Amino acid sequence: MTDISHNPQLVRIALLLGVDTSELEGLQSVPDDDLKTLHAQIGNRLLADKRRRFARVAALSQTIPGPIAGKLAEKFLPPAGAALAAELLEPAKARDLVGRVSVRYLGDLAIALDPVRAQDVVRAIPPARVGEVARELFDRKEYAAMAEFVSAVEVEALFASLGVATPHDLLAVVPLLAWNDNLDRVIAELPEEQIAQIVIDLDAAELADLALAVEPHRFGPIVQAVPVDTVAEIAGVLLERSEHAAMVRFAGVITSEMLSAALTRATEPQLNGLISEVGRGHMWAELDRLAEEVDDESRDRLLIAVRNAPAEALNPLRTAGRDGHLGAAATELLDAALNLQL
Repeated sequence: MTDISHNPQLVRIALLLGVDTSELEGLQSVPDDDLKTLHAQIGNRLLADKRRRFARVAALSQTIPGPIAGKLAEKFLPPAGAALAAELLEPAKARDLVGRVSVRYLGDLAIALDPVRAQDVVRAIPPARVGEVARELFDRKEYAAMAEFVSAVEVEALFASLGVATPHDLLAVVPLLAWNDNLDRVIAELPEEQIAQIVIDLDAAELADLALAVEPHRFGPIVQAVPVDTVAEIAGVLLERSEHAAMVRFAGVITSEMLSAALTRATEPQLNGLISEVGRGHMWAELDRLAEEVDDESRDRLLIAVRNAPAEALNPLRTAGRDGHLGAAATELLDAALNLQL
């Protein structure tokens, strides 16, 4: 069963209602689009009366000089109220105010803020200030709120936000992020020193968690910096957890040396599970790479795993080979395995 604490939409609803995500048991099977609609409906219902009151607060802040407005807001306006007022501010005024209040207060505000309704305001905040707020949220381990906050920022602010994250911060927040082109770019362009720190700070099990949280092409730049033995350990963790599909995808972003080392450590049942997943998932391109890139010892072990594959996995492989969907290396592997059965 999926851990509902890792579902960003359920986390958003829990934050809005002020409850723990465990109290939303039963909603994890609801599609994300429906959960987004539910969140909007709850928010509109809960905040309708308050928004009318805080519209007056926002209007007043427009007429007060920035330094005074900042001091008054932090002293007299609770973060939840400030969040409501912020949604109604002009972006230019919001940009001025965020420089007049403490980062701690901005952290409280970010947690209370609805980043969708306040998107124009959030995007008006300078990237450097966004980075400071991100560090505050990371220090508090407010990862769900952080994921929501960065979903509303522009790419430069996103660089600033994830640039201050420690490896363990990234491990916690990445599964909660809603992926888009901006996020793809930031992850793809992580600085070498940050990638190096990830490799140093996270153990194999944690790196496996990260591999499960991101698509292989996003994880590739990180894993290329990982020592071969550690990659083999990551693969071992994935196989021990029976994450065969993830392991097959992971194999697509590691070097031949890494792949051979990983398969050398795999047990026979683990390789059998791997091949079974390939057959059931019609992962023909991935099989071709496995067959082509591994060393002779690992290839022989794959051959035996194909020979031992159950009918529900082997039959799709045979069909794919007959229909020309397999590459040359995978076809050769399949033919050799079938000949062993004769």
